[in-house]
Amino acid sequence: MPSNEFRDAVIELYQGEVLGEVLFEDMLAFYDDASHVHKIASLLQLETETKARLRPLVLSLGIDPAELEESRQAGHKFAEDLKGLDWEAAMARLHDGVRPYAERYREIVAIAPREYQTVAASMVSHEQALLRFTELEVAGETERSLDAVNAQLHWPLPGPD
Repeated sequence: MPSNEFRDAVIELYQGEVLGEVLFEDMLAFYDDASHVHKIASLLQLETETKARLRPLVLSLGIDPAELEESRQAGHKFAEDLKGLDWEAAMARLHDGVRPYAERYREIVAIAPREYQTVAASMVSHEQALLRFTELEVAGETERSLDAVNAQLHWPLPGPD
């Protein structure tokens, strides 16, 4: 049985996806531009698919898969902090908000038992895709900003018309 430290880390990973889902769902209402809406919806899709991918691990470790209200509230708060910012400013703030998760997820890989290394490493890739998206958006390289995100999706969203 994995350590309590790793079990707590899995809860953190799972609840992080809950937070992300709420964040991106709220952000959908912030933009009228079809391209921006598509990009935020794609980030929402990534969070949803990743949460679903983690659920078997959560259950196999005997962890309650319920979405914690504190995770949902943190997502709403993050979205509220972005509300009213123009796209570039929101992407820069999103980048700053995602970076600590990417760093933390690398720490989780270091404590993951061997049999859980693959899933732990996949979460680093997941956060790196979000970081890459924000970096490219801020740099104005918007045509390929979703490449790393879409590469992780089993069900990528159709582009805007």
